[in-house]
Amino acid sequence: MIKNYLYILLFFFCKVSFSQEELVPLSKNIYKTDFSNQQFLQKKAQNRIAALSLPFFEDFNQQEIFPNPLRWQDNFVYINAHYPINTVTVGVATFDGTNNIGNPYSLVSNAKGYADKLTSNTIDLSGLTNDSAVFLSFYYLTGEFGESPERNQDFLNVQFLDTAGIWKEVANILPDTSVKQMKQVYVKVDSNYLHANFQFRFNTFGSLTGANDVWHLDYVRLDKNRDTSVDKNIKEMAYEFLPKSLLKKYYVMPYNQFDSTDLKDTVSVFIKNNFINVTTDYNDSYTATLVNTATIISSGSGPPLGDFGPNTENEIKYPKFNIPSGLTDDTIIVKVDYNFTTTAEAGESASVLANNTITHNQVFSNFYAYDDGTPERGYRVFDLPYYKMAVKYLIKHEDTLQAIKFKFIPVDVDNKLATFSVCVWKNVARNTDYNEADLIYQEPNLTINKLVKEYGVDTLNGYYYAPIKPLFVKNGASFPLLVKDSFAVGVLVEGAKSLVIGFDRNNNGSENNFYVSGTNKWLQSAFAGSMIMNPVVGKPLPSYLTPIKEIKATPYQIKIFPNPTKYNLSIEGIKQNSLLQIFSLTGNLISEQRLNDDAIISVEEFPAATYILKITNLKTNQVGVTKFIKSE
Repeated sequence: MIKNYLYILLFFFCKVSFSQEELVPLSKNIYKTDFSNQQFLQKKAQNRIAALSLPFFEDFNQQEIFPNPLRWQDNFVYINAHYPINTVTVGVATFDGTNNIGNPYSLVSNAKGYADKLTSNTIDLSGLTNDSAVFLSFYYLTGEFGESPERNQDFLNVQFLDTAGIWKEVANILPDTSVKQMKQVYVKVDSNYLHANFQFRFNTFGSLTGANDVWHLDYVRLDKNRDTSVDKNIKEMAYEFLPKSLLKKYYVMPYNQFDSTDLKDTVSVFIKNNFINVTTDYNDSYTATLVNTATIISSGSGPPLGDFGPNTENEIKYPKFNIPSGLTDDTIIVKVDYNFTTTAEAGESASVLANNTITHNQVFSNFYAYDDGTPERGYRVFDLPYYKMAVKYLIKHEDTLQAIKFKFIPVDVDNKLATFSVCVWKNVARNTDYNEADLIYQEPNLTINKLVKEYGVDTLNGYYYAPIKPLFVKNGASFPLLVKDSFAVGVLVEGAKSLVIGFDRNNNGSENNFYVSGTNKWLQSAFAGSMIMNPVVGKPLPSYLTPIKEIKATPYQIKIFPNPTKYNLSIEGIKQNSLLQIFSLTGNLISEQRLNDDAIISVEEFPAATYILKITNLKTNQVGVTKFIKSE
């Protein structure tokens, strides 16, 4: 398909630097943290189970960033749906050089060794023989939106635990960057490993200094009586990617700036037919729900496409639908669920059928973003100091610029050492001369540490905020700083390549990404993607969307369980009059109540998702923040 050729070209061009701009790997995984690690360990402790039995199956279709402890022992890999381009099903396990809290395994430059691993729980294979035809199979892919491993230095290792309790290597896979589709591997489990305490594990060898030498794993299956001559293709039809924004230009925009012309005429979803035969029978549908009122605002199906050929990627284009007008909430969320059924999968397990549903939450809030907030790389300009990086935005109606939020990314250079200015420009256009008179706001002499000290950090989403202040308005602009038509937000950086901005490679806003370096002209970025620098407009964001400042008092030590939960959530550690608030990951306030003691609260009516729970001791101002998962 044309899309695949475009991805190949994108991959080639993103391997090199353009002019004085470059994309760099991340030295940390910002989503693997002490907090998320403790969540995994707590969940693992709550789910101690006996040895698993066959079949073992995992396709990593989940919201949690760490492997399911019901099947896996460790949490070094990162479960996601945004790093790979070509997948078997939505969701993969990504291996890199960062540990279970997101830090590099080594700070020694160019250090290499065994990095991420993924170990199964114990599986009972007793009573089986060589004739039982027990095979482990999986799909793998390298690089994509992450950095590719090097063929002569890096590898993926597969190991089995033998009857003597010793790990033995059974497969060693070298990277092949010429392969753009996931490749399947079969490994036989012979009599040396057929015992009651069998385990298998994957381990990558490569860079230990960050999110480098990336491998993606999907569709892991271990079972008996497998015939590899006819079992080479999985018998599943599944969504391949998460759906995109409903908007033509933006991923997020303010509701009061939105009208129907901002909607795409069609939104595409992609279904992968993994069968080796033509699939002739499927029914697809979508349902759009206004989350604020739990009201269904649209539903329907895509156009008939006919048969799905064997091993094909199939695009379904859904027409746009009307989004209600006149809403007044600070944040509006439209949840769109896509689903299909096919008789070809009749009788398959729930874990296989789970790939037949995907969801997109279309957010309207008080900021603009071309990006989805998730960086795969970092973006910087190199060689010359005093360079500028900016993102241009178009606005229909004049509005007040309240703040700019940034996603600064840890890379091989420590961003905390960089000195920079937060800036706003007008009249930014491709290949035009840079003009100091177009600079309408500049707050100089900033460092990340200064931002954190004064404003805190958005601990839920990893953003740094810089509010607009009257003393830094320039060149005839007034305060409050009003913006209209087009404007650009960004940074002026004093030290060459000392500051790196998060770069979303899944959403292409390159026509609005600009930089100024040696030419003293505004140059449009040659990289497909979006720098993560978002203007906050309108009225100030509500308190639960702004950074959570560091609390000098001891944090409120609370405990919640079970996690995940389907019905009730127990909360322990409440000492006195406290405020409990529950937010969605997009910052929408879902629930609020007062507590004076430990309690059990019902979450049965919540949609299945991950939520933020915040408890504030109203006497001491101690704050406790944690996440929980509402399961189906």
